[in-house]
Amino acid sequence: MNVLSLFDGISCGQIALERAGIKVEKYYASEIKPSAIKCTQTNYPNTIQLGDVTKLDLNKIDKIDLLIGGSPCQDLSIANVINRGNQDGLDGKKSSLFFEYVRILKQLKPKYFLLENVANMKNKDKELISNILGVETIKINSNLVSYQNRSRYYWTNIPNVTEPQDKNIDFQDYICKEHEKCKEFKVNKTASRIKMWGNGIEGSCPNVTHANKINCITCRQDRWKNAGLIEFEDFCRFLTTEELEQGQTLPIGYTKMLTKNQAADVIGDGWTVDVIVHILKNIEGGKLK
Repeated sequence: MNVLSLFDGISCGQIALERAGIKVEKYYASEIKPSAIKCTQTNYPNTIQLGDVTKLDLNKIDKIDLLIGGSPCQDLSIANVINRGNQDGLDGKKSSLFFEYVRILKQLKPKYFLLENVANMKNKDKELISNILGVETIKINSNLVSYQNRSRYYWTNIPNVTEPQDKNIDFQDYICKEHEKCKEFKVNKTASRIKMWGNGIEGSCPNVTHANKINCITCRQDRWKNAGLIEFEDFCRFLTTEELEQGQTLPIGYTKMLTKNQAADVIGDGWTVDVIVHILKNIEGGKLK
């Protein structure tokens, strides 16, 4: 099948299709962030990058069987109320890109479509999206398939999609505990950094040291309780890149071509891969009915 992924990021959809055993002939991606594109092209060099979603020439691509995407959530998420005092919803500059998804969906008329967005949006926005797409939303928390609490809405016409079975995945089984494996943390203990870690008391973090699940990795790890600071030897550390990848059920090393900050940024923007695998498996081997 041919796939078009809007707001493709690091191509989590492409990983999911591969894991689901669905053969893809051509995978088109619309993405503008250079670090995300670099990650995708390193892992999937045959990806056909199309650029800005608002400038796509749809006449130049083959017939699309599956349209996927997670339109920007910044104006929909309640987190914006906390951080910036606004929640403009689908009228916001970034989240209004949802209507580009709708435009492309109507023009291409693919057999299947999948849209993802945050679950902490206003009910009126959720209902509007459902009405426009003509399907009811499915709410799935990533903690069913990973150690990350990450609740999201999914809209799709792929049949028979339900919540995945809880795999009871425990963060403690994955946490990096050996110094040799946590080399990226050569901590410069300046006064400001120590203050950030528990008001000047070393080892007193908003910590996940003993947590079974961690909160959404898109959250700033130094700001949100239970979001990622870990007691480690004589200081507190952030999640390693490997821990971030595992939280999103990415292959370990998938973002190794990026810096630590770049990797954290694009991983946080991405999908929890195994949730998408669970949804896509309802497309039998990619054979369109």
